[in-house]
Amino acid sequence: MDDIRTTLQVGAVVGPERHRFRLQSELRSHPYGMLWKAEDLASSGRPEVTLLFLPEVLCRQPEFVERLRKWVILSRKCKHPHALDCYGLFSFKGSAFLAFEPLDGLTLADMLQQGQTSKLKPEQKQGLLIQSGKAIDAFHRETRKDHASLSPELIFISTGRGVRVMMIGWRHLVEDYLDLMQDPPGYPQYQAPEGFDPQPTSIRSDVYAFAAIIYHLYAGKPAFSPQDDEKARYQRELKAPAGLDARQWQHLQQALSPDQQARPSSVLELLKQLYLEQAAEAENELATPSEVQLSSISQSPLGRSIAAFQQRLAPWLASPKLHWLHRIPFRRLILPGVFFFGLLTGLLLSIPLRPDISAYETERLRLLAEIEALNSPVTSQTLTHTDPAEDVLVDPFSEHTTEESPESPSTDEQPAITAAQHTERETLEGGNSLMRFRDHFGDSGFAPLMQALPPGEFLMGDLNRMGDDNERPVRTITFDYAFALGVHEVTFAEYDQFATATGRPLPDDAGWGRGQRPVINVSWEDARDYTRWLADVTGEPYRLPTEAEWEYTARAGTISAWWWGNELIPAMAVCDGCGTQWDGQQTAPVGQLPANPWGFMDMHGNVDEWVQDCYSDHYGQAPEDGSAVLSGDCQLRVMRGGSWFDIPRVIRSSSRYRHTIDSRRNTWGFRVAVDLPDGH
Repeated sequence: MDDIRTTLQVGAVVGPERHRFRLQSELRSHPYGMLWKAEDLASSGRPEVTLLFLPEVLCRQPEFVERLRKWVILSRKCKHPHALDCYGLFSFKGSAFLAFEPLDGLTLADMLQQGQTSKLKPEQKQGLLIQSGKAIDAFHRETRKDHASLSPELIFISTGRGVRVMMIGWRHLVEDYLDLMQDPPGYPQYQAPEGFDPQPTSIRSDVYAFAAIIYHLYAGKPAFSPQDDEKARYQRELKAPAGLDARQWQHLQQALSPDQQARPSSVLELLKQLYLEQAAEAENELATPSEVQLSSISQSPLGRSIAAFQQRLAPWLASPKLHWLHRIPFRRLILPGVFFFGLLTGLLLSIPLRPDISAYETERLRLLAEIEALNSPVTSQTLTHTDPAEDVLVDPFSEHTTEESPESPSTDEQPAITAAQHTERETLEGGNSLMRFRDHFGDSGFAPLMQALPPGEFLMGDLNRMGDDNERPVRTITFDYAFALGVHEVTFAEYDQFATATGRPLPDDAGWGRGQRPVINVSWEDARDYTRWLADVTGEPYRLPTEAEWEYTARAGTISAWWWGNELIPAMAVCDGCGTQWDGQQTAPVGQLPANPWGFMDMHGNVDEWVQDCYSDHYGQAPEDGSAVLSGDCQLRVMRGGSWFDIPRVIRSSSRYRHTIDSRRNTWGFRVAVDLPDGH
């Protein structure tokens, strides 16, 4: 992190040009980098986020960033409210960083190291473990993959938000580079014995790691030191920690068994063994309370509250119509009520969990729980009640929750985010040295064929004095970031996946056919929504290209009006007068004509292509770094490339025009861009 530390200063703006963040304060160092509080400048309202700047020594390792990107996609599948929400992976000055929902920076590892966990009440420890465990269990169910990296440093505790578990499986990413890391990660201290072998780990390996975390929380010291190896997992005899009874310790020992099959099948199963059985036993013990128990409880503040409550109801109960209420054994309900109130209090204290709760706050929450309980009948079904409105209080292991996940930052109003699907990037052979690839997602989904662009600079605008005033002044554009553009325009086959998945009507194909023909009759808003959907399902940063990116690609290193020269050559493009069978009649299937020197097809003609930029009638104030113009009249967006309907002059590399964002025609389509990590 030494090189990047000089850049990370309060007020610094970081991130790629299209998604900037302003640093607000440094939170702390972390084994996997530096945590900073920042504001998201690309989202409305500039929401607060937490950025994790990764060690540059890791970013320089082959395939590390690409593997991390896949883990980001995988982690986004877990939508549990206590799973830390990751907004994305971004490149910056040869390094990379992750953006997460806001955090305070405090981890369970900090609390354990500083002895703060000894101050937690049993109910608070239970709440912390239930929140963490349910998030981990949700990750297992939704990804069908083990985490393999569980440790207290990945469990964050924030005021007002409670527990958040980071779902990045770091062991899969850094195992080969541990000797290069300045601060060694904590997962080896908690990993199962099979984690020391090359054999694959499993979900039961995560059960072991979570059990080791539970042991550390209750015992106040870890079960194993960072130097302990696989042999220690078999030979060490652990002592029962304070705070667990004999039955709970027996279950925890089973979870810490070297034999995978002897462990509980899931983290949730372990939590149920530890806590629900304890609750059930307590309920049975309360079934026939003694008079001594009732007498002592009656003298408690809660008992006196119930007595006062019953006394206030006495005149009302005297009504003959309500005489049956006298048969209710209020005193017999006191002790079960106390147990329920204790459980309710513990959960209220743990959501959100606060490591340093004052005596005043504790008493206030206790009284609130007692008052709430006075308004609710206590029954034998309390511990198995499944009313969705009360699940979070009466059954901590229910999978229903009324808590909402925090929303990811958004740039403007947009459709609901689609869960990322398993995505594989297929690398293909191109006709030149530039990388070609296609992303495949879900069972059979596919993105457009993409090709990376070479870094560099070019002259943008009317270089041949054949254009209009809106193509001037000519200026030099320099790209210092990596991106790829679609080899072809987006086809019906590609767009129809989106329309079907989101319930949109299919665009009209004008009777020319669908499949590999470019999609038509789409507005700028339709094109933007397609790229957002594609980014969501793949987890990759797909978007519309900027105007500068589009012209850079169309020119492909040339300075002529069209990529092949300043004179029209028949059958090089589809336009009205370009010498093809489709001229002035209809679209051609994509890829029917020669590619430009960089391998891109149909940049001239076939369909007009929407780009990101808001329209301006000159380049006077346009950026020179390749980014889009996002100011001015954004109800008008730029179109590039011309169409089958246009004359040759309109399909030149620098030709540009505009239309409103909600209009559609059978000459209009688009292609997509995607950001690539540096050094791709």
